[in-house]
Amino acid sequence: MRSVVLSLAMLCALASAHAAAPAGPPKQIDVARKALAAAVAAHDLHAAAALIAFPLAVDMYRAPPAMTKPAFLAKNFGFTALFGGGDKDLLACIANGALAYQGDKTQFGAGAWFADCNGNEYYFASRGGTWLLTAYQNINE
Repeated sequence: MRSVVLSLAMLCALASAHAAAPAGPPKQIDVARKALAAAVAAHDLHAAAALIAFPLAVDMYRAPPAMTKPAFLAKNFGFTALFGGGDKDLLACIANGALAYQGDKTQFGAGAWFADCNGNEYYFASRGGTWLLTAYQNINE
């Protein structure tokens, strides 16, 4: 009986660490992703910034854990650091790449949908009813 109780406790602990993945990403994410990619392709940093939840959670080498809007706009830092200066393949992935759900509450980007673009991960979540880029992680570093 004790082993059954311990097994159930272990299963509950594992289940609480991983949220159930939704059936699929909401359609509104695609609108936000395409708009963000188009703004970056047009080099319109202010339009891109309007599609980002600031402070943006960031996980990349030699970067603070959050990026503010002024830092994003300053000297095109955010444009270069997050979007490779507008790399077409990267933007195509942001706009149309496969999405996965980060359901593990212990991991970066928990509760968001993300596109993995060759190790550049772009996380989208709803903030106040609007889908925005909420986090960026570079897993190559």
